[in-house]
Amino acid sequence: MRKAILAALLATLAAPLAAQNSHCAALPATARVEVRGPDNVIPAQLTPRGFTCPRGFTTETVGPVTRCRQPGPARVEDREPRRDCYASLPIGPVRAISGQQRPTMQCTTNPSIDNVIAIRGANTGWQDVTLTAPSSAAVTITQLRSTAANVPAAQNPNTQDCFPHNCRLIRLTTRAATPARVELTLATPNNASTSSFTVNTEASCPGR
Repeated sequence: MRKAILAALLATLAAPLAAQNSHCAALPATARVEVRGPDNVIPAQLTPRGFTCPRGFTTETVGPVTRCRQPGPARVEDREPRRDCYASLPIGPVRAISGQQRPTMQCTTNPSIDNVIAIRGANTGWQDVTLTAPSSAAVTITQLRSTAANVPAAQNPNTQDCFPHNCRLIRLTTRAATPARVELTLATPNNASTSSFTVNTEASCPGR
């Protein structure tokens, strides 16, 4: 029994960090909301008993003026709160990233190089914010989300002070065909909000 419990505990520790979405993901996709038009405001009538307003109006005094206010007409509209939230979610700006390595054309012993990069900027690390590169960049992006005890410190987002609200830890695998400047793009669903940035790479051949 103890062995089974220990095995389950070790499996939990080795599992990757659960996906963490932004607050936008929790909002409903659609909603019917009540929207009111502008209030109807008219002057109050002065009578022997003081200022009065018609039925349905309330009396209000603004400075020396007494007037009557009636709430505007209400109408029902269809809204998309999740889409609107994603469209207004700020992403970045991302701090400059330079000094990453790519193999030279002659580096046959190392056809690819792994670079661990912390992408730092507002909302860059949420699971529902994608990170992509054009196919012409010849790179592979691997998200580093695991915080298990056996994960190297350089690849552990917690150890690197890299949390979803302002950081994303990745492994960027470069190849000989990777250009000196790689443009990456962060985006919310349906590209409602996007932010692009450049990673500079330097040609080298480790071990030579």
